[in-house]
Amino acid sequence: MQRLLGVVHMNPEVDPSQWDHTEEDRYGLGGVRSPEKFYELYGINVVEKTTEQHLCRFVQEGKMHRMFTKVLRPDGMGIDYSAIDFQWKDPDAKNEEHND
Repeated sequence: MQRLLGVVHMNPEVDPSQWDHTEEDRYGLGGVRSPEKFYELYGINVVEKTTEQHLCRFVQEGKMHRMFTKVLRPDGMGIDYSAIDFQWKDPDAKNEEHND
């Protein structure tokens, strides 16, 4: 489990020397974007092991599509993640905090 979580950068609290890195480069994650960028973008906190809620709204309402298609890569191979400065935050989180 440490190896699996380590390869996808989901266990920053574990020293990387504690798991096997054999063939990590061969079967790695690619280089288009870092796992950290993905987690930041979609509201995943790997330290606290939590996620922001209501991400489906961002996707289903077309907001994500409209935002990301503006920054497609020139080679036609997907999104230029370096051009995105965005973090999903649950829009209802503030309302829920005030209702407690």
